[in-house]
Amino acid sequence: MTIRVFTRRQALAMTSAVLMFACAPAALAQGAGAIAVTQAQALPSIPGARNGGGFLTLVNHGKTDDKIVAASSPVCGHVELHTMSMENNVMRMREVETIPVPAGKTLRMQPGSGYHLMFMDLKAPLKVGETVPVTIKFATGGQMEVQLKVEPRDKIAGDAPMPGNAMHGGMH
Repeated sequence: MTIRVFTRRQALAMTSAVLMFACAPAALAQGAGAIAVTQAQALPSIPGARNGGGFLTLVNHGKTDDKIVAASSPVCGHVELHTMSMENNVMRMREVETIPVPAGKTLRMQPGSGYHLMFMDLKAPLKVGETVPVTIKFATGGQMEVQLKVEPRDKIAGDAPMPGNAMHGGMH
């Protein structure tokens, strides 16, 4: 049997590599408490627009309902919680005080219907490939820092797989 002796630098490098691989799955899902974000995206800016949209898929693994009560981001003046619906072939967008995240359910925010984050008074246009840092505050689950990736419009609008017990952002 051969015993290998490592230098301190080699041991630190191996330990760092092991920790990096062990923590990699956690980096894919962002979360706070029982709520996880599995998809976080923002739309690229339309030329001349001062506002932008952000979309999340939230999974509440807990046994208690929660709700988003506020959001903020350094890329804009302020973030509003919004809902959008079609009424008599007219799109209606409204600010809401909260966005519900029911226990044991998945809420998928998506363009065209339901809930979304509205970035008001953008400081600069949002460009594909950039990330938008957002702080989401929950009524009972604390807060989380989320990085929304600015994706092409067709990628965000596309259908992603919906886990069981899913709730579209439009159901409220």
